[in-house]
Amino acid sequence: MEKNPFEYGRELGLSELVDREAEMRDIEATIRNRSKLFLIGPRRYGKTSLLSAAHEAARKHGTVVIRLDAEKYESLDLLAAAMLTAATRALQGPLEKTIGLIRDVASRLRPEFVADGENIVVRIGALPGKSELPLLTEALEAVERLAERTEKQVVVILDEVQQIVVEHGITAERQLRSVVQTHRHVGYIFAGSDTRLLTAMTQDADRPFYRLGTRVYLGPLPRRAFLDFLHRTFESSGIEVEQGAAERILELAKEVPYNVQRLAHEVWEIARSGGLGRLTVELVDDALHRVVLRDDAAYTQIWTGLTSNQKKALKAVIMTDGTDLFSAETQRKFKVPSSSLHRSVEAIEAAHLVRVEASGGETRHRLVDPFFGAWLRVSQLG
Repeated sequence: MEKNPFEYGRELGLSELVDREAEMRDIEATIRNRSKLFLIGPRRYGKTSLLSAAHEAARKHGTVVIRLDAEKYESLDLLAAAMLTAATRALQGPLEKTIGLIRDVASRLRPEFVADGENIVVRIGALPGKSELPLLTEALEAVERLAERTEKQVVVILDEVQQIVVEHGITAERQLRSVVQTHRHVGYIFAGSDTRLLTAMTQDADRPFYRLGTRVYLGPLPRRAFLDFLHRTFESSGIEVEQGAAERILELAKEVPYNVQRLAHEVWEIARSGGLGRLTVELVDDALHRVVLRDDAAYTQIWTGLTSNQKKALKAVIMTDGTDLFSAETQRKFKVPSSSLHRSVEAIEAAHLVRVEASGGETRHRLVDPFFGAWLRVSQLG
């Protein structure tokens, strides 16, 4: 049985990513030169898959890769412990020698090594005191000492790095910079999906991360590359693509890579199960309807959890296409005062329902999940 070629919901390999070779080259150069790079891209744009591909490529070349997602750890002591755990597992050689090395370079953290099945987990014996930040910065210092001691290529990939700043403020930025700017033996990839915050952190001359490293923005894919990918992949399965059908997939998915893959996946399933050899615009519309119905419960739960003004703000984003969102006309139409509208938009942005997109000197608000917008148009906007 033929496998659906359009995959989503997992980390894709480099060969499965569409037109991300330039970004991959920048990441590889950062690792090779032990420099620093900020990878900034909205959710659903393939950032995690790109980091995964970079991780795998670097590992194959013998690089010690320490890759962590800051959002997954409820405290910095756990993040610091995970960093030492990742270093322990990534190092090659006898386990006793590795443990001795980690214990030596991270002595201030008093690491404790615990067997977890076939793996080793590191716990930190040092108490955090009033702030957990010194534990994280000391873990980074330990990684630098480790790289210097072993003379190995080492890279730290820290995803959703803005979460540390959100929870610990400007002090976290200052302390992180004060540590990593002195490191010469470790490459750093700082990644995140809060494009507005990360842009401010790296662009504002008054912020500690200003000019700390190269910035790479993971933006929309070239439309032509996306269309070529869709045509090539459908036709390789014996499905002829009617004029306008591939364009319809991009239109309904708002060219968001994750949503394009998911909608194309559903289209392919309908075509194959129905024995259809031709992809039409109508088939694409039917596929979107099925996807929206499948996620109805999840979307309903999100919707009912919003306040009245947040619902109005979300509708305003859809109806205005995210432009002129705070105009007097929008406020009159949705009967929301300016201050309330601003607070509501900030709330739905913090909830990862809406993101800010900057292009050509202008900004607009867009839904993180375009299919949520399709659900709203059917269920709430009529």
